[in-house]
Amino acid sequence: MPTLITGANRGIGLSLARAFAQTGETLFATARHPNGPALAHAAREFPNLHPLALDVTDDHSARIALAEVSARTHALDVLINNAAIFPGDGTERLENLDLNWFAEAVEVNVAGVARVTRTFLPLLRAGSQPRIINISSGAGSISTKEDFDDYPYAVSKAGLNMLTRAMAAEFAPEDIIVTALSPGWVRTEMGGPNAPLTPEESARSLHATITRLTPADTGRFYGRDGASADYAW
Repeated sequence: MPTLITGANRGIGLSLARAFAQTGETLFATARHPNGPALAHAAREFPNLHPLALDVTDDHSARIALAEVSARTHALDVLINNAAIFPGDGTERLENLDLNWFAEAVEVNVAGVARVTRTFLPLLRAGSQPRIINISSGAGSISTKEDFDDYPYAVSKAGLNMLTRAMAAEFAPEDIIVTALSPGWVRTEMGGPNAPLTPEESARSLHATITRLTPADTGRFYGRDGASADYAW
């Protein structure tokens, strides 16, 4: 199951990379700066884990990454769009919000997903029951929104959910599964120290869910454990 993960240099992405690498399958762990100590250590532990540079906001970077991946495999079975940013601290009121944060969040969390996905589509089309996994968040749920937290991040994740639905509709005739998954509240730099889940716990659940997805799951929004009850859009 050749797999590519974006934003794999720390947090959930790094733990996901380790979870997939443990299966022995080829794993491409990408990040803007893939030479950090944590990812380098994982690459030494797992010879099948290949760190690669990939800036999801840059077309040229994506094309270079595609060439490097194509030199090692003719197909991808799984693409995990995990790279994301969280501008601000999430408590800002509208009057005090830097409006540039909306553009920054959408560029990475939405346009970045579209850019990476279309770049690697040729390899996904050659894969075995290919899956595109967009790491979303409960913060992107419109129907359950009752606070003003996380303005730019929440808006971008709601946009990612719409992108997931649109891509699922487009690629369903090709039997490419497109699913949004929430990792839960995780103790990362983004999630903060009070979150109940470790990155490893979240990654184990996500890995199990991703590996058992079927075409019936395309266009759905699940929690990390893939429970039958969808997250609210």
